[in-house]
Amino acid sequence: MNQRTDTPLSAELDTWTFGRFIDEVGRRHAPLPGMVSSDHSSGKALTGRWTYAEMARDVQALQWSLMDLGVQPGERVGVMLSSFAEWVLYLFAVTRLGAAFVPINMRFKARELQHVLKHSGARTLIATGRYLGQDHAATIAEVCGARGADGRFAGLPELQRMIGVGAAPHPDAVDTAELLARGRAKLAAQGAPSREDDAQTTAILFYTSGTTSFPKGVPLSHHNLLTHSVKAGELLSIRPGERVLTLYPFFGISGGANKVLSTFGCGACLVFQDAYRPAEACDLLEREGCTVIHAVDVQVRELVAELKQRGHTNNSERRGTIAFMAGVDAQLAKDMGTVLGLYRFIHPYGMTETNPMVLRNELHDAFEASVRPGGRVAPDVEIRVVDPETDEDRAIDQPGEIVMRGKTVTKEYFNDPEATAAAFRNGWFHSGDLGVKTAEGFIFYVGRLKDMLKVGGFNVAPQEVESFLRSHEAVADVAVTGGTDPRLGEVPVAFIVLKPGAAITADALREHCRKNVANFKVPREIWFVDALPYHTAANGSKLQRHIVRDWAKEHQERSSQTRNASPK
Repeated sequence: MNQRTDTPLSAELDTWTFGRFIDEVGRRHAPLPGMVSSDHSSGKALTGRWTYAEMARDVQALQWSLMDLGVQPGERVGVMLSSFAEWVLYLFAVTRLGAAFVPINMRFKARELQHVLKHSGARTLIATGRYLGQDHAATIAEVCGARGADGRFAGLPELQRMIGVGAAPHPDAVDTAELLARGRAKLAAQGAPSREDDAQTTAILFYTSGTTSFPKGVPLSHHNLLTHSVKAGELLSIRPGERVLTLYPFFGISGGANKVLSTFGCGACLVFQDAYRPAEACDLLEREGCTVIHAVDVQVRELVAELKQRGHTNNSERRGTIAFMAGVDAQLAKDMGTVLGLYRFIHPYGMTETNPMVLRNELHDAFEASVRPGGRVAPDVEIRVVDPETDEDRAIDQPGEIVMRGKTVTKEYFNDPEATAAAFRNGWFHSGDLGVKTAEGFIFYVGRLKDMLKVGGFNVAPQEVESFLRSHEAVADVAVTGGTDPRLGEVPVAFIVLKPGAAITADALREHCRKNVANFKVPREIWFVDALPYHTAANGSKLQRHIVRDWAKEHQERSSQTRNASPK
């Protein structure tokens, strides 16, 4: 079938499943390159390449083998792999047979892994035994325990089978290379297995990062994911045959759903690494001729630094999605264009529960709008900014909670009625995020509702103060939180990491703030630290604000004790 040019693919997807999707793009773009993977899991760099026809073939081959192993429609299949090509093949093989794909963060320890496998009721685990120096086989053995006489694992009685990719995750695991060989033989003899998927059933069961509690399961259907993701690719005007470099890890919704589906939906080639390595990412960018980049800001900074070191001069214009986790500084904004060609980009807002690009700018929008997370409301979703207590719409430029409903939004948390009742109220999903709506109709994310400070009756978003402080030439990183105050109740306080060689006092930084922001936003105290506490999430490193709050309490108590100490 020839590539259609009259209507975008997203117009056809309303009732499609992942299975139909991979079959269709496999036919429409059969000879085009579909994936280029850089894989170091064997101890040396290996480059894998698949055309669209080869991807569709291997998906169907793996489906035959999974069915022969006993995997049934409606089951959950845990997948603890890094960004390997097998991850993508299994995504479509599992969902094509009607099972749910459950991505698991490779950094999870035994406690977190056991929670996800037990909570999801996974009957199959696809994993690797050793990767980047980590003994995952030992972690899996700790979680599963011994097999009993009935063949069940003592720690995970629901788990029935294991499949290995590379190093074996368990002595009983079946190797993927063997499954591919078996499946390809069966495919040649019997043709494609039947699709057993349904657009309204769960395609991917994501688990949130679980910063302060166990991860929550977020079931997203084929219907939730497909159209939104493919439209994201069309928004970037990705063309058949283009190379798309994605640096997002596959275990999260941005990397594992949005970037995969948006690339394939446009007939482009997905270029990725098993783990992010800046120098190699630059090699791939140049060698493969990538014209689209998906990354977070820290990766962009490292790409820029690497290319500058190489004396690289950019001669082409690129585009992509960039998540600015730590705000944008003037130098990065300049270098993104001159070094990487990223003059135009999308900085989206979204969550696992809603899909990652429910708010986004467009490529022609002004830079000032592009660098703020959010923007225009995506098709198929309604978004409001409301008073978190009354649910009434907030006025223009007044911060409130972002609430959403629509085709892209999950209906519930998996097996968690209490969390579902708390977040889904009156037909709207309450994000717990703060946003503001502008006169132009844009909605921008400004912080977490629970992090909002109340300073003498005024609302202060820590991220706003952080963004301003980060613009100072001496500041490398900053975290703002609330400190106690006998008169105002709460005041901003800041922890600051200085750039190497920089020297500035807390008083000088406070004076800098007084000249540029409202007085109630000026940090009452500033403390200098060597580093801030982060944890790794799907979209990059996220600040652990609960730890910063504890720091503030400790520092204030220490300061109070010092002031109240009797002189010797």
